Amino acid sequence: MTIRRCFAATATFTGLAIALAAPASSDMNGHYTYTETDAAGRASNSDWYVTPCGDGCVAVALTAGGPTKQAHLVNGQWALDSTDNLECEDGTSVPNATTAHFTWDPNTLAGTVVSTDTLPVCGEQPGHQETNTMKLVQVP
Repeated sequence: MTIRRCFAATATFTGLAIALAAPASSDMNGHYTYTETDAAGRASNSDWYVTPCGDGCVAVALTAGGPTKQAHLVNGQWALDSTDNLECEDGTSVPNATTAHFTWDPNTLAGTVVSTDTLPVCGEQPGHQETNTMKLVQVP
């Protein structure tokens, strides 16, 4: 997975849409649009392809049939941890430069993503952290 630093904001797996009704946690399966919005209101979009992988487990891919990362239901919230590449505004890309912790509500599909730089990258030092909002909407 690649995380892009846009205007000093981390943007991962994103897409802009509004849900009319969210599926129950046990129904999380299929193609979703992902929206991540930074503190300044800038949004980034991508697709998530979600497949159940057991009780309280879903596999998430950025492309249909692509490599997956697992999310688990923990204390009533979905949680997914990822180590990712970081793409800076100038187009440079640094492998494994940031970690991301995603949490979202299984009913509203809204939550947060906290990204922490593990390397000096995009003008920031290791430990630099950003918290953005996220939203998933199932594609009909």
